[in-house]
Amino acid sequence: MSVAFEHFSDVKIIECDDFLSVLPSLVPAGNILLVTSKGFTQRGLVAQVVAKCGASRVYVFDDVTPNPEKSHLQTNITQYIHHNIDHVIALGGGSVIDAAKVFSALLSHANTSLDDLLKVESVNNSVNLIAVPTTSGTGAEVTPFATVWQCDIAKKFSLYGVKPNVALLDPSLTLSLPTNEILYPALDALSHALESLWNINNTEQSSEYAVCAINLVCENLPLVLSNPNDLVARKKLQRAATNAGLAISITKTAIAHAISYPITIQFGVPHGLACSFTLLSILNTFGTEKLNLTKDLAGKVRQLLDSLDLLKELGLFVEWTTLINQLEIKLDPSRAGNFLVDFEDIDVLEILQGAKVSSTREI
Repeated sequence: MSVAFEHFSDVKIIECDDFLSVLPSLVPAGNILLVTSKGFTQRGLVAQVVAKCGASRVYVFDDVTPNPEKSHLQTNITQYIHHNIDHVIALGGGSVIDAAKVFSALLSHANTSLDDLLKVESVNNSVNLIAVPTTSGTGAEVTPFATVWQCDIAKKFSLYGVKPNVALLDPSLTLSLPTNEILYPALDALSHALESLWNINNTEQSSEYAVCAINLVCENLPLVLSNPNDLVARKKLQRAATNAGLAISITKTAIAHAISYPITIQFGVPHGLACSFTLLSILNTFGTEKLNLTKDLAGKVRQLLDSLDLLKELGLFVEWTTLINQLEIKLDPSRAGNFLVDFEDIDVLEILQGAKVSSTREI
């Protein structure tokens, strides 16, 4: 059974309990590029997609890595340029969907390099792009941008105008996720929703999406962590990620994401963790009134974050003293500039230090 998601975006959002039964109807004719990761090939899911859609017309790229590298994507698209690809299917998490967005843009503009597309305000995408998320977090299945990286110069780039045509949501695809791949993406979704609220581009519609996402994450993340087989809670967590994605499609992200990028680049901290361990500190530093949160909503966020030992999670990737002493604070102005409150470098240090201790301040 499939159900259309009620929303106001131009992405068609379909919730279902068996994506393989729905997918062929979305690609009735033409050649397909399936973009995924090696894990799905090894587990046999790629073979099932190929069989359902027709092996003679499906090409598979399963070499997507976390934080997709710009040069890697540019090099690998060349093998598909002359295959008359009509559809790109992304099967995976945020990195896979971002890579698929880049591929669809490069296929739509075969004579243009990725470097040149990154300079364009909005890319016109002529390839049908279908996103099948397998994590509940990034919201990439509905956002109009993709993030790519160039780690040798410690920089990330955004490609704009590459919104999927269809987002196909099947919570059963998230059942095999280990705990960290449940937790970190959900925290990314929470970050998206909060940062959309404390954003200069905030609108009534983005606020509606954001508040819905925050409530869903706060209510359902603990349920999924305690009972990974709870498909109802997983569906709601998936819906939270999509709502948060719809929110940042309007506003983009803000301060927590701006702080996270150098932490990910310099220390390899997973994105969802890097952008969420400062959230409570930001709330405590600036206060709920300035950040467009009600006390009730902020209380739910605080209760959730207090229950998660994010500093312990952070310590799996970088020691605290190393982070504080070696972090080069270079904030992305396209994200930091969206924050509602004026701040200086000293505020960033205060936010980081505030993440180290449990504040007793009432938010």
